[in-house]
Amino acid sequence: MTSTVAMPVAPPATAPVAWSTVLRLPHCGRLLAATLTGRLPHGMAPVAVLLAARADGLGYVAGGVLAALYGAGVAVGQPLLGRLTDRAGQTRPFVVSVLASTALLLVLALVGAANFLLAAIITAAAGLTSPPLEAGLRALWTSIVPTPNHLRAAYALDSGSQELVYVAGPLLATVIATAADPRAALGVTALLGLAGTLLVAHAAPSRTWRPAEPRPVGTAGALHPPGIRLLLLAMTAVGAALGALNVAALASAERHEAAWLSGAVPAALSLGAIAGSALLSRHVWNAPLHTQLTISAAAFTVAWLPLQLDTPPLVLLLSAVLPGIAFGPLLATAYCCIDVLGAPGTITESFGWLISAFGIGTATGTATAGAADGSWLVPAAAAACALLFVLTLRPFLTPTTSPRTEAP
Repeated sequence: MTSTVAMPVAPPATAPVAWSTVLRLPHCGRLLAATLTGRLPHGMAPVAVLLAARADGLGYVAGGVLAALYGAGVAVGQPLLGRLTDRAGQTRPFVVSVLASTALLLVLALVGAANFLLAAIITAAAGLTSPPLEAGLRALWTSIVPTPNHLRAAYALDSGSQELVYVAGPLLATVIATAADPRAALGVTALLGLAGTLLVAHAAPSRTWRPAEPRPVGTAGALHPPGIRLLLLAMTAVGAALGALNVAALASAERHEAAWLSGAVPAALSLGAIAGSALLSRHVWNAPLHTQLTISAAAFTVAWLPLQLDTPPLVLLLSAVLPGIAFGPLLATAYCCIDVLGAPGTITESFGWLISAFGIGTATGTATAGAADGSWLVPAAAAACALLFVLTLRPFLTPTTSPRTEAP
């Protein structure tokens, strides 16, 4: 599954490829920065919508529902827009979808959330039309990096840097809402998404990108290969672990009477993910892809065990870094698996389904952890389920396959 610019087949590297090397390649730094900017609404919009709802007199439940509707819209829209992108290229789907999403968020900023039904429709539609930048960038990497080892470093950079969206996004929305008002935060969210997307769409690799092979016949599309379905189930379980983390962190904060833990623990995991992704790119790992995925998933599962102990808040905070360190390499390896397992001509849709799997998993984990009173057993159990699904992938990831090294 490749783009129109074929990646040369290269022998295994003897030296790692640094993130700085990837960023110095033509287009790479600009595309990554523009994509992160265009994706900021994914981190900002739920918080801005919740704050706008509170400012308009709605309760936390109604505000939470509105924020969840945006996330649900994103989860549904990413694979659908990804399928359209695989057929029409990136330019038109990106531009049309971002114009629609921007207009909807600006309308919400103008009318507010006092009318809950209207706000719910607008919010869900804004999420549904959010452009598939994340999947689009992963489809582009193969056309802008020269070797498979550069590609793996790019995936590690991608998986690490995306944490910035969910750390900086909520913080930026909160700061703007506090300094001005929540509606201003919605307006800035819309404009940042528009600016980032237009920068991506204007870049030469995005304008010229087309899937190299025709789509398979059938409505299943990217979900047709059984291997991709198993990988998505594994990533859904990974998302459930991360969703449960937020509730478990809140419960721990209340139990220890340390309110700062509720935000610090998820932030610690995000920092761990950046560190883990950076470590992955600094070392050459020539093991078979399934071995890499299994070791990463096993490490992710084991990393939750220290959090089961009744430890002081500071130790709990440091322990939260461990699942993050394993999560970064696990996610980057999953990206490589998409390249091997995905059906020809469905690269953007396949990555779109991966995003949806995480969204569904996160919501499921949050609900389950809530029912379990924030027990740390929930994310550990979800991680163990992810490992079980990964183990079933062995027949589909043979030792001879490697990401995007096949001739077109």
